Amino acid sequence: MTKSKDLTVLIISLLVTVGSIGLLSAWIFPRLQPGRMSPTVVGMSSSPTVGEVPPDLSSLPDRISLGNRQLITSVTTPAKREGIAAFDAQDYDKAVEWFELSLKALPNDPETLIYLNNARLRSQEDKMLAIAVSVPIGTNLNVAQEILRGVAQAQSEVNRQADPRLRGLEVTIVNDDNQPAITRELAKLLVANRKLLAMVGHNTSDASMAAAPTYQQNGLVMISPTTFDADVAKVGNFIFRAVPTPQSMVTPLVDYILARSPQSAKILVCYDSTAPDNNQFRNAFVDVLTGRGGEIVKVVNEQGEDLCDFASEGFDPDAAIAQALQQQATGLYLGPSINYLDPAIGVARANNGRLSLYSSPSLYTHKILQDGQQAVAGMILPTPWSPDAYPDFARKAQQLWGATVNWRTATAYDATQAIAEGLLRAGNSRSTLQQALTSPDFAATSAGKGAVRFLDTGDRRLTPVLVQVQRTESGSYRFRAID
Repeated sequence: MTKSKDLTVLIISLLVTVGSIGLLSAWIFPRLQPGRMSPTVVGMSSSPTVGEVPPDLSSLPDRISLGNRQLITSVTTPAKREGIAAFDAQDYDKAVEWFELSLKALPNDPETLIYLNNARLRSQEDKMLAIAVSVPIGTNLNVAQEILRGVAQAQSEVNRQADPRLRGLEVTIVNDDNQPAITRELAKLLVANRKLLAMVGHNTSDASMAAAPTYQQNGLVMISPTTFDADVAKVGNFIFRAVPTPQSMVTPLVDYILARSPQSAKILVCYDSTAPDNNQFRNAFVDVLTGRGGEIVKVVNEQGEDLCDFASEGFDPDAAIAQALQQQATGLYLGPSINYLDPAIGVARANNGRLSLYSSPSLYTHKILQDGQQAVAGMILPTPWSPDAYPDFARKAQQLWGATVNWRTATAYDATQAIAEGLLRAGNSRSTLQQALTSPDFAATSAGKGAVRFLDTGDRRLTPVLVQVQRTESGSYRFRAID
C-alpha cells in the first residue's frame, strides 16, 4: 500500500510539473518569435500592462541628481568624478573647480554643465529656484543628452543674467528610461519636494502620460519638450508641450508630397502600433493626406497581419515593399518608436530608393544618419526646429557644445526659457507659474523665430520646418532644411 501511494504521488507530481512547463512554454515561446515585441526588452515600448512588475522603489533616489551622483556613466573624466564627490560632500567651491576642469576635456557633456551651474549657485549661497528635467539616460542616451543640452544652455544663460527677481535656476536631472512604470513612481517622489517648481519632461508620450496626472493633481507645471501626443496636454492645465500639434506638423509635409506628385499620391505607411507618439503622428498624417485626395497603401500577409507594423509578428520589410510597388505606391512613410529605430532602417534598406521616403521627427537622430546612410538619403520629415532655418541659436549652441544640435535641444531650451520667464513674471510658486504660462500675453525667448507661446490647450504655437537627409561633400549625411 505504501509503494502504491508513493507511486500515485509521484505520478501526480509529474503531471503537475509537465502542466506547469506547458503553461510556461505557452507564455514564453510566442514572445521569442520574430516580430513580437516584448515590453520587458530594453528599448521597446513599455506601456503599462496587466501584471507589470513595478519598479524597485528603493532605487528611485539613484535616478535623481543635483550633482551628487553621476547618471551618465559612459561620459566621464577623473575631474568629473572628483567634482561629484566634492558636491556630495557639500564642498561646492571644490566641485566648481573640478567640473570646470572636466568641461575643458569634454565640452559636449551637458550633465557636467548642469552640475557646474548648480555648484556655482550653492558655492555663492544664492537663493535658487528649483526645476527638474527627466530624460531616458538608460535607454536612449543620445536623446537624453540632446534634451539636457537645451536645458543646460538655457540654465547657463538665465543664471548669467543675475536678475534679482529670478535668482538662479537649480536643475535636478532625473533618469526615467522612458519607462511609464518608472515615471509614474518618480513623479510621486518629485512632487513631494515642495521646493520643486516645474518639470521639463518627459520624452515620449507614454512616459509623459504616466506622470502627468500626478503633476496635475499636485499643481506642478510640466512642459514636455518632445511629446507629439496632443492628449498629454489634455490631462490638465498644468501640463504643456513645447512642440506643435501633430496636425500642424504634418500639414507642410503633405503639402510637399501633393505638390510633387504628378498623379495621386499613394503612400505605404510603416509604423509601430505600440508607440503612442508616432501613432498620433501617423494618424494625423493619414487624415490630412487622405482628406486632400491622397491614398494609403495596405500591405498584409495571408493571415491578414500588417506587413509594415514593426510590432507585428507579420512584419516583413521585403514583402511590404514588393506589395506596395505592385499597387503602384509613390512613397513610403516611416513612423517607428523613438526607443526602437532599427526596424525603420531595415525598411529603408529594403526599399533601396524605389519609393520616396517620408517620416516623423522621431527619425531626426544621429543614429538614423549613421546607420541608415544611403538607405535614408532623400528622406523628408517635418521638425520643430532646424539649424539651417535658425542659424543664430545654432551658432550659439555650436560655440557652447562644439557640435551641431538638433530640434530636441532647441525645444528643451524653449521649455526651460518658458519656465524661467514664468517665474520671473509671477514669482516662485507653482500656481503663479502656471498662471503666467497661460496668460494671453505670455512670451519667452526661443531658439527659433518669435517667442515661446502656448495655446489654450497647452500646445505650442510654432511653424514647423521641412528637412531632408542629404549627403555632404565629405561622404557623411546630414539633415538640411528645404523650401
